[in-house]
Amino acid sequence: MEEQEQLSLVGGVSFVVPVHNGAATLRDALTAIAEDVGLSASAEIIVVDDGSTDDSRLIVADLAETIPMRVIRGSGRGAAAALNTGIRAARFALIAQIDQDVIIRPGWTHALAAALADPTVAAAQGWHLRDPSAPLCARATSIDLEQRYLTLADGDTDHVCTGNTMYRAAVLHWVGLFDETLGYGYDNDVSYRLQEAGYRLRVEKRAQSVHRWREKLAGYLRQQYGFGYGRIDVVNKHPWRFNGDCVSPAAMMWHPLLMAAAVILLVGSAPLGLIGLDWQPYFACGATLVGLLFLERVAASGRAWSRCGDVASLTFPVLHLLRDISWVAAIAVWVKRRLTGEPSLPFHSMGAPAR
Repeated sequence: MEEQEQLSLVGGVSFVVPVHNGAATLRDALTAIAEDVGLSASAEIIVVDDGSTDDSRLIVADLAETIPMRVIRGSGRGAAAALNTGIRAARFALIAQIDQDVIIRPGWTHALAAALADPTVAAAQGWHLRDPSAPLCARATSIDLEQRYLTLADGDTDHVCTGNTMYRAAVLHWVGLFDETLGYGYDNDVSYRLQEAGYRLRVEKRAQSVHRWREKLAGYLRQQYGFGYGRIDVVNKHPWRFNGDCVSPAAMMWHPLLMAAAVILLVGSAPLGLIGLDWQPYFACGATLVGLLFLERVAASGRAWSRCGDVASLTFPVLHLLRDISWVAAIAVWVKRRLTGEPSLPFHSMGAPAR
């Protein structure tokens, strides 16, 4: 009862869950939300189905028999548009945005609502817990992100990630909601705009959740390609963020650029050799760059291993160089589209639109 009164005092919370082919995790995600807020009259769940072709709709219909929720059909124009649809339909002062593959833990809602009791805070993000039973790739992703969040000593940040975050609805409307032209990166964009409007952003360790990351290498690399492509879109819109932010620092941003230089040198040395020119210095320079990037990730891997003792952290040197190559591919495709005048669409980073 006391927790329900607290939700009422903050103006209530609207959970917005954009869904696109989320059958594998959707039931757990929605059930966890319902368990955290109970039957509070100051909370609602809004599911925006953005053209799912798997069993997501059946799962939502089944859960709706026991869990009060509103289901809205999205326009099929991507995650940011689906999220905005849900926000416009929301009744309460706070927007809790949960992704279909994020499972919140008990107390998540109240911990973030408490953080937003400070009127200078526009958004507060929860803390992703590592799932020790998850496959290797998923654990490595979680450890990497955890390493970066641990640098936020006081909890203040300049980027909160949608999918595990609570926002002030009025401030989101004031800054113009999420940019529907963006795929991956729309959370970075709105974070930067909230800060430019004079608000603070927070990460709260008490608000815990488990993110079901991509489990297989192919899925991981596809997602990293999308992250890289989306990041270029964001930097194109916010050039002063070329060096990244608290969550994606300069070292991470420069990795794919140095890998791109290495690839150019290594690939470019081959035709030089074929026509009898001196190719060895270019090859050596490219190989040296790759070696230095590898050694930097070995050091990061060692730090992660000493902290958590999870064998998945030892995959950083290989996994993150493959991530760099995925980003290099994204850069090449983005530049090609830019040069040919093709407009950038959210599906370029987040997958094909619904049919």
